[in-house]
Amino acid sequence: MSTATVIVITVWMCLVLARAQDVSVELTLQRGIVAERTLRAAIEEKLPSTAEAQQDGAYVLDTFQVGLKSCETQLRANKQVAEYNNCVSTLQGLAMASVGELAGQHWARSGASRPTLFW
Repeated sequence: MSTATVIVITVWMCLVLARAQDVSVELTLQRGIVAERTLRAAIEEKLPSTAEAQQDGAYVLDTFQVGLKSCETQLRANKQVAEYNNCVSTLQGLAMASVGELAGQHWARSGASRPTLFW
C-alpha cells in the first residue's frame, strides 16, 4: 500500500468519524429539547393562569433556556455526552423544583389551598 493511499484512507476515516460525532451531538441535543417541553408542560399545568404566575413561569423558562445554551456550548466544544446529560438533568431538576415552589406560593395566595375554602 502506498503512502498516498494510507493518507487518503486516514483522511477519509477522520471525515467519517467527524460526521458521526456531529450526528451524535445532534441526537444528544434532543435531550435538552425534551427537557424544555417537559418544563413548559409543568408550567402550564401547575401554575395558575394569573398574569403574575405566568410571568414567574416565563422567568423560570428563560433561565432554563440560558442554562441549556451553556450546556449545549459545552457539548459542542468537548463532545462529552455524559456531561451534557448531567448538565441538562441538573437544570431540569432545579427548574421543576422552582415551578413546584411557585405553584405552592401562587395557589396559596389565591386562597385555593386553604382548607376552609371548600367547607
